Amino acid sequence: MIADTFFALLNSDRVTEPTRKVLLNRLTETTDSPAFFTAEEFALLRAVTDCLVAQPAEARLADVATMMDNRLAAQTGPGWRFDELPADGTAYQIGLKGINESVLLLHHKNFADLSREEKNNLLKTIQQGNAPGETWKTFPPTRFFELMLTETTEHFYSHPAAQQEINYTGFADAQGWQVPIL
Repeated sequence: MIADTFFALLNSDRVTEPTRKVLLNRLTETTDSPAFFTAEEFALLRAVTDCLVAQPAEARLADVATMMDNRLAAQTGPGWRFDELPADGTAYQIGLKGINESVLLLHHKNFADLSREEKNNLLKTIQQGNAPGETWKTFPPTRFFELMLTETTEHFYSHPAAQQEINYTGFADAQGWQVPIL
C-alpha cells in the first residue's frame, strides 16, 4: 500500500508531469494475459522475478514480470545487450526454457511449487553456471542470470511501491538543475 505522504509528494509541484504520469501508470501495471510471453513462460518469469526480489505473490509490491513483458512486447530496451546473448526477447525465452529444464531435472516439479530455499538454490546454480539441462550447454546461464537480475532490479526499484518502501524521493525532479550559472 502506498502511503499518503508518497502521494502528497508525487502530486506536488516538486514532480514534473511526465514523471508523475509514468509513476502513476506503473501502479496499475499488472496482467495475467501477457503480450510477449506465453502463459507458461510468463508464470515462470513471474515466479522467478518474485523470488529474485524476495516478494511473496500474495504481497507483491511490483509486478516485475508484467513490466518486462510490456517492454518486450513494445520492442524497447536499455540500448545494450551482452554479446554472448541474442536479443532480449529470445534470450528470455531460451533462459526460461533452461530454468524449466533445470527445475524438472533436479526436483521433478514446477518452479512455483518449490520451497523458497529450493528456488534460491536453483537460481544460484544458474548464476554460478552449474545448472543441469540441454539449454545450458549452448546458452550461457551466468550471462542470462545477470540479464534477468539486472532487469528485475531496475523494474522493481522504478516502481512507486518499492520506492515508497525504501523512502526514495529521487523522483521529485521538478526543482533540479535550476541554479543559475554565474
